[in-house]
Amino acid sequence: MKKARPIVFLVSVSILLTALIAFPRLLLLFTAYSLTFIYTLWGIYHIIIIIYGLRSPFNPGVNPLRHPKISLIIPARDEPILSRTIDVCLNHTEYPRNSKEIVIVTEDPVGERTAIWYSQLYPGNVKPLVRREYFATKPSALNDSLSLCTGEIIGIIDVEDIPDNDVFLKVASAIENYKIDSVQVILRISNQEDNWITKIFSIEYAGWFRVFLNGRSKLGLYTPLGGTGNYFKASLIREIGRWDPLNLAEDAEVAIRFYLSRRRTIVIDARHWEEAPTNFKAWLKQRTRWFRGWIQSLVKYLQVLSRPSVTKRIGFINTLSIIFMLIAPLIVVLNWIAYSMTVYWLLEYLGIVPFKLTVDLFPWWAILPLSFNAIYYYTWIAGAVLEGISTAKVLLKYIPHMIYYMNFMMPIAAFRAFYQEIFREVFWEKTKHVGRGVKWTILEKQQ
Repeated sequence: MKKARPIVFLVSVSILLTALIAFPRLLLLFTAYSLTFIYTLWGIYHIIIIIYGLRSPFNPGVNPLRHPKISLIIPARDEPILSRTIDVCLNHTEYPRNSKEIVIVTEDPVGERTAIWYSQLYPGNVKPLVRREYFATKPSALNDSLSLCTGEIIGIIDVEDIPDNDVFLKVASAIENYKIDSVQVILRISNQEDNWITKIFSIEYAGWFRVFLNGRSKLGLYTPLGGTGNYFKASLIREIGRWDPLNLAEDAEVAIRFYLSRRRTIVIDARHWEEAPTNFKAWLKQRTRWFRGWIQSLVKYLQVLSRPSVTKRIGFINTLSIIFMLIAPLIVVLNWIAYSMTVYWLLEYLGIVPFKLTVDLFPWWAILPLSFNAIYYYTWIAGAVLEGISTAKVLLKYIPHMIYYMNFMMPIAAFRAFYQEIFREVFWEKTKHVGRGVKWTILEKQQ
């Protein structure tokens, strides 16, 4: 099937071009109406999510009925800041040390030495897993490390993360006191002042975790896990068959299987601080990997979700909530198509293009992509205000940056993800972390 994808793609493009030449107005009419319908449905759906997402996240408190053992998996490959992450999780978080274990899964010599050193320094708390032969993806590393985990709760912590000191207590309270199966904390950016990319990234993250995911969680809809800061019962991840080693967005994919097995993911009022990419190249690789993972999941689960038995079991709206999440890369690409049609209509209206293909072709629909983007800009700003990043007045000046970020950077990553999924085998484009913003974060927490 994988080898046939380039052929299927080229045949599809050929058919589309033939239709455009043979029936241009009919194709444009179909596209205009289709996009209008998609954007309207998409917009209404997200407005409802935003209304609920603006409410306070669930706070389970910091007094669990008991302190179940938590196994924290830290995947690390060529990570010079690994020792800092281990130290923070062991010594700077409020949770009994004898109820914490850290499983470090690594593949490089520096990571190996660091992991072994800490396992000798904290025997019983730190377990190293050095992979010699492996498939170089994060979910593959997670699968390998699970065999060493003896805790009742599994937590995924990326190597650049700094958990707030009460995170583990809140996680244990949510799972023990409220019988929640899966928990996602809010992710924050620690190096937001580095440059404009990290600034917009931090605003986007605030909108995504504080508003969008919080709204999905409160509505009981499918809530994708973040790549880090997710905690769940160990029995659950084993029950659903561990992680998909080939999926580049293993967090969102495993959350689908949680949801299909009727396990809800709850966003709680707790935070991890992590590092944003500091340049476009690093950002592009990371965002391409996320988008490709969503595309992989869409291909994998669309057939499953289309079954009447599945729709009946989880509900039509809940089925749509999964699909609407996974088609985000497609929506980003459709924006360019919508804008292209708008530009063509304007050129025709001004007499620059002579062919009257779009006369009475619904020109007002062109505002819908802009309205859709406005929903995102509002959400990002609202999330940033709620997270205390800045005031709305200050954040409004970043709207031109958000427009560029959404309408130029995002589509490039989406097109790149589609290209890789069609023409390339699965591979992991690693995001490098150097510990940017760490001192600032620790100082703020102490104050």
